[in-house]
Amino acid sequence: MANKTVSLVEDLTADFFKENDLMLWDCEFVKEGRDWFLRLYIDRTDGEYVSTDDCEMVSEFLSKELDERDPIEQNYYLEVSSPGMDRELVKPEHFRMCIGQEVEVKTYVPLKIEAPLTEEEGCLDLSGLKIKEFTGELLSYTEEPEEKVAVRTVIDTKANNRKPGARVSPAALKECIIELPLKDIARIGLAVIFE
Repeated sequence: MANKTVSLVEDLTADFFKENDLMLWDCEFVKEGRDWFLRLYIDRTDGEYVSTDDCEMVSEFLSKELDERDPIEQNYYLEVSSPGMDRELVKPEHFRMCIGQEVEVKTYVPLKIEAPLTEEEGCLDLSGLKIKEFTGELLSYTEEPEEKVAVRTVIDTKANNRKPGARVSPAALKECIIELPLKDIARIGLAVIFE
């Protein structure tokens, strides 16, 4: 039922979004407690920020379309918003659009892989470092034979043994490339960088 509702929303809004320089970043139809929520996350295709006027315009359009068709049996709340600066990457097109950008990655379990080093030959064994979160540049996304991403990052190899407030030695920092299947990633989203 949720997938049918999401597909319907995608179909209903496709032309409207094109006409208004908008795109549907993501859509979900979920039950939380006793209530159902139809949530749309929208973005602009012209490089501008999503405004409250954009959200209101989409909400009014979709409300009217859904009221006329009445395809959803249960009562629900319609929410339209921007995906935010730290937007989660979910669809293949999200990953393709964000190659070259900084991402934050959270894994289900600590990494137990070897990551090729970028500055020297060899690999960095991540098994004993207890890394479940890291930030770096999204280098690639592949779909076959399984969905996988590659991220260039800097790992502090002595973080587990360092006392709080101690100075970080440059020798402890190693730049490497971490390749992971998406099934091992709990969340991947754009990193919020303040300059």
